[in-house]
Amino acid sequence: MAYFNKVSEILYLKYDKNPYNGDFIRIKNIFSRIKIVDDVLPQTTLLEDIFVQNGERPDNISKEYYNDPGFDWVIMMINNINNLYKDWPLESNALENYINGKYAEPLDIHHYETIEQSYEDDIILKSGLRVEETFQFITPNNITLSKNKSRIGISNAEYERRENDKKREILILRPEFLPEFVRITEDQLKFTPSTEFINSRLKVSTN
Repeated sequence: MAYFNKVSEILYLKYDKNPYNGDFIRIKNIFSRIKIVDDVLPQTTLLEDIFVQNGERPDNISKEYYNDPGFDWVIMMINNINNLYKDWPLESNALENYINGKYAEPLDIHHYETIEQSYEDDIILKSGLRVEETFQFITPNNITLSKNKSRIGISNAEYERRENDKKREILILRPEFLPEFVRITEDQLKFTPSTEFINSRLKVSTN
């Protein structure tokens, strides 16, 4: 992604069998800490909630909001997405393939959740709470409900679809703040050479 074009390079000591005969090679400074994200996230006025549609990618959303697909890295950074294949919602066909590959029986029960219970027009048990298979709700007037009226089974497939849908809720940096975000990010990604190195092969002794 375009993000890596902005990451500074550092010298990395590539050792051979003798650790004193290594050469330094240039690699991307992937260890850069972007403090700006920590500063932006609490500022809700800078951000907008959106829902990722089926099949949408970060570059699609970048094109829609910033008129440039190259700012997909901003979207991923704001949402702390480190692995696109694990942290981004899967397209429906890919999701079904993932489910069928992960589970021998996708329709088997993954876990059980409570069924909403009310008493005198008040909700006394919320739905969606994880419980054991043996769970039975006891009403305020001491009536024990059957298991089928107390909890419902959630299949492996339904669980994975829910987890995938959670990933659809992301944050977008408002377009008017994009230029400043990019400028500050570029500043923070700059690498300051260490004074520990005499040249590309020698390091100052600490003894």
